[in-house]
Amino acid sequence: MAIIKMADKIKLKDSEALYKSLFDNTIDGLAYCQMIFDARANPVDWMYIRVNKNFEKLTGLKNAEGKKVRELIPGITISNPELFEIYGRVSLTGKSQRFETYVEPLSRWFLISVYSPQKGFFVAVFQNITDRKRIEKDLADAKIAARNVLEDLQVDKEELAHVRAKDEAMLASIGDGVISTDKNGIIQLFNKAAESMLGIKEKDVIGIKFNEVLFMENEKGERISDEDRPINKVLFGETTTTTTTTTTTTTGLSYHYVRKDKTKFPAAITVAPIFLNRTIIGSIEVFRDITKERSVDRAKSEFVSLASHQLKTPPTAIKLLMERILNGRVGQFTEKQTEYFNDIRSSNQRMIDLVNTLLSVSRIELGTFTIQPIVKDICTVLSNIVYELTPAIENKHLQLTDACSKEGSMVALDEPLFHMVINNLVMNAINYTPEGGTIRIESRQIDKGQTLGGKLLTENCFLIVIADTGYGIPKNEQSKIFTKFFRADNAREKQADGNGLGLYIVKSILDNCGGLIWFTSEENKGSTFYLAIPLTGMRAKVGTKQLISQKYGRK
Repeated sequence: MAIIKMADKIKLKDSEALYKSLFDNTIDGLAYCQMIFDARANPVDWMYIRVNKNFEKLTGLKNAEGKKVRELIPGITISNPELFEIYGRVSLTGKSQRFETYVEPLSRWFLISVYSPQKGFFVAVFQNITDRKRIEKDLADAKIAARNVLEDLQVDKEELAHVRAKDEAMLASIGDGVISTDKNGIIQLFNKAAESMLGIKEKDVIGIKFNEVLFMENEKGERISDEDRPINKVLFGETTTTTTTTTTTTTGLSYHYVRKDKTKFPAAITVAPIFLNRTIIGSIEVFRDITKERSVDRAKSEFVSLASHQLKTPPTAIKLLMERILNGRVGQFTEKQTEYFNDIRSSNQRMIDLVNTLLSVSRIELGTFTIQPIVKDICTVLSNIVYELTPAIENKHLQLTDACSKEGSMVALDEPLFHMVINNLVMNAINYTPEGGTIRIESRQIDKGQTLGGKLLTENCFLIVIADTGYGIPKNEQSKIFTKFFRADNAREKQADGNGLGLYIVKSILDNCGGLIWFTSEENKGSTFYLAIPLTGMRAKVGTKQLISQKYGRK
């Protein structure tokens, strides 16, 4: 009997440790609080009894435990009286509630689920949705501006909120799908939202390894390998936290969860490890269906494409007229007039370049650009690009060194896309390297199994290295460098011009043609970008591969 009781205690202790770890490591913020009422039973304050690790990150509030909210957030009674009303009602009635609110003193939006484990107390589970709200506002502004162009682009924000608004709370009941595994990948928790999205009952997956019952494919219908599954990456310690909304590591295609009925949906996935005494004992995956968001993104891309096509005609006409004027066909001008005309031509060219960039982005996002590889000598193509950019290099008095090994340099390339990639990378090196600095371009064949710049290559490639002694990229911003419209703080300070689309275009092109890009950088010391093209060539889309096979005898 004593042995049984001891076993029960051990099991209870393990269970407590597991749920404590779940509490501390969940991606959402969690707060366990006591509600404080006045003599008339009106809610006037609440005290934070316990908060998890992400509480401070999501709210910015430090050392909250044991403190009252009015002490932590002065003025909250005026800015957010609805919080007192909702939390007070839930803590008294026990009826859970889910809502969105803007906390003005924190300048943040939150999506909150609240329930009461016992009378007078409540648990708040929340997400910082400020970025989502900002995106929704930007989209609403774009809809107003484009009403006469795209009358049918109506995003039902209330419907989107309703889809996400699951009247659930705390782990097993939050609106997103939640899957928890042990260190071996055996499923321990599978919440109702996951059941709903995947069409699988909890009883059918608990105690089974996740990759035996939960299947993933890319958008082409190809199964995602076990080593590329986000849960495995976390369990094997490849990354501490993995978040993906777009592409897998090696295929360059989107993660899609396969439902029980064999249909599939694109998923935004975040996975974090569960630690106990600094040892990984499991993982938590939070995922959601982003079908509607994809539809919104596609509609936005279609609008950008349409608007860019319309915007392209006037500046092109202006360019032709300016060329005629500056060629002296309409008479001679003073030196000052000529200077003004040159300024107009330069500004107009920047407008043309911006429109062309937006068109490239829309083609990439809509999947309307084609990949048509032809066997080329990479060294020759690189030499031509460098020659075109020589005036820009000389204008800044930069030192350029370039070397290209001919071995393995004959590769099937889509030259216009490859030119766009290299041109963007070299122009970045020029723009963000101060006068007198150095740019180095090297290219050579590299075999699989080698590690370069912290990257392990899994196939034979032709490698292009573009290094500079420029401003570098701040460490805390390096994870965002391939994000659309993102520019590092020091880049904006040093170079006012720029739209934050160049590296996004580079990454998108390479993801869609089988190439790889990665980098190392140190602020104020420079950056090194590595570009790898498989020796098998840039991968053509369906219909183009057969043409290449016939023309070059490839199998």
